[in-house]
Amino acid sequence: MKYFDNNIKYIYEKNGSDTPQLTKYCEWKGCNEKGIHKAPRNREYLREFRWFCLEHVREYNNKWNYFSGLSQIEIEKELKADFSWHLPTWPMSENLNNKNIKDDFEILDSTKNMNKISNLENNKETKALRKLGLTLDSSLQDIKRRYKILVKKHHPDTNTNKKKSNNILIEINEAYKILLKTIKQ
Repeated sequence: MKYFDNNIKYIYEKNGSDTPQLTKYCEWKGCNEKGIHKAPRNREYLREFRWFCLEHVREYNNKWNYFSGLSQIEIEKELKADFSWHLPTWPMSENLNNKNIKDDFEILDSTKNMNKISNLENNKETKALRKLGLTLDSSLQDIKRRYKILVKKHHPDTNTNKKKSNNILIEINEAYKILLKTIKQ
């Protein structure tokens, strides 16, 4: 057997093969268990690992602190850079003035976006969802459940103010029909 770096042993198979097999041992001082669990070496070298047995990787991870040795300002700077995956950023206003941007879907044109939003708000399906007290991401199950609740609540047989309840019930039924037609299409 040959030993390298006190924790890596090359073991030659006994079946006659000359191909070495790499066996890593726990890097904890005085441990002779196999090191099958990896942990990052330090903050600067997160892609380089140390190998430990289960018991020692748990102990190593309990003591691990990514921000150890950094001041509060350095920690805040690191967290801020993490929002953009440590890639360079710049204000959007500088790029919007550049006329070389190709905007095929007119996403950057705020007037057209506002028109789309107002069209969506005036949409009969959106009004029907509002009438039932639902949001745009409501499912068919949500619609049916809410419809049953509102019908029971506003049914003229269960309300003393029958005329008002009847009008509300008619609006609920119309909204429900609109939503069912939209879903079936």
